[in-house]
Amino acid sequence: MKKPMIAVVGRPNVGKSTLFNRLLHKRHAIVEDTPGVTRDRLYRDMDWNGIPFTLVDTGGLMTRAQEQMDELVSQAAQVAIAQADKVIFVIDGRVEVTDLDVEIARLVQKYDRPVKLAVTKIDAPHLEANVYEYYSLGLGDPLGVSGVSGMNTGELLDWVVEGYEKLGDVEDDPNTINFAILGRPNVGKSSLVNRLLGEDRQIVSDIPGTTRDAVDHTIRYNGKKVVLVDTAGLLRKDVLGRGEQLDYYTSLRTMSALERCDVAAVLIDAEEGLTQYERRLIDEVRQKGKGLIAVFNKWDLIEKETMTQKRTDDEFLRALPDLSFVPRMYMSALTGQRARKILDMALQVHQERLRRITTSKLNDFIEYITEKVPPPAVKGKHLKIKYSSQVATAPPIFAFFLGFPELMPDNYKRYLENRLREEYGFEGVPMRVVFRKK
Repeated sequence: MKKPMIAVVGRPNVGKSTLFNRLLHKRHAIVEDTPGVTRDRLYRDMDWNGIPFTLVDTGGLMTRAQEQMDELVSQAAQVAIAQADKVIFVIDGRVEVTDLDVEIARLVQKYDRPVKLAVTKIDAPHLEANVYEYYSLGLGDPLGVSGVSGMNTGELLDWVVEGYEKLGDVEDDPNTINFAILGRPNVGKSSLVNRLLGEDRQIVSDIPGTTRDAVDHTIRYNGKKVVLVDTAGLLRKDVLGRGEQLDYYTSLRTMSALERCDVAAVLIDAEEGLTQYERRLIDEVRQKGKGLIAVFNKWDLIEKETMTQKRTDDEFLRALPDLSFVPRMYMSALTGQRARKILDMALQVHQERLRRITTSKLNDFIEYITEKVPPPAVKGKHLKIKYSSQVATAPPIFAFFLGFPELMPDNYKRYLENRLREEYGFEGVPMRVVFRKK
């Protein structure tokens, strides 16, 4: 039995995302007083009284949208209604019923879903009398709620789970892989997510900055549960906190997605090539020890006579010579060319990230390579590795024990890392090599 899906809909700026966050008891959706902050649908799993369900936050519905983005957001919200088992129609309890509210009520009724009219911003019991005027919408008994104080949200959740049965204890799937799609604005992140999902779930537009939240979508692929995370752009660290507040929270969502992912694909515009933006993203992924794939999107637009994969590979390695372990892929989110192969690579990199070398095999191998190329003598001290061990996975960390670890030069550290990769792989996985005193 699948989990029921509950869509939260309404016109812009009525408090949908505030209510969404309150029901989840987490701040997943970006909340701003500016209309139109939420664009893509946000899917989050939760449960109430032991009954699990999926809650979906949507952008504001505009039945007569004038702007291209408003129309796209409204279309995405209507898809959420069509997919939902129940609908929470959110309306602002501090203003009178608007013509747009009436039109949305009629639209929701067309889909023939159970609807609960949630009148928000009812922050105190004496304001509950305000809800009676909303009976005129013909959607049954309205419920006064507050996303800020949480008033009556328990009653709302009781309605959400009414008629559904408990599915039993659901344990976290150990085969789950969190796969984040990163890149600068308008590079094709949402198009790639839609291509992998097989449906237009993410809003795609030529307008830079269309995606603002980090949006999760779950699929099953080759027996694995893959959580695809479409992200917004990332601000530079030196401007975080002093730019626009909306951009600030958008960047925090992207950083949070990077923190919890297992593997990240950094999308690069094949026509424009590697820029400082991608270098910074790649550095962020590497520092956090996540699996990494470099994906050149829009490869269908490249004139093969002037640019080949080998030439692009060579330019990538000239710019980032220490990242030869990163797999490079060439695809088109628009045509679907090689798009599914990215999932195969993500699963492969994830397995490499979890690889563990037994201590006995590792010590035999290190003894062999250090006899061939011994560590240099530094300041009259003879450096000899006495013992080695892999002390962690995800990312893999190798510890080498010797008499004077502080004297080990960086070039020998790179030698050890390169030989470990030659012998054991670790494709797409940042590796850490540390030296400790025996």
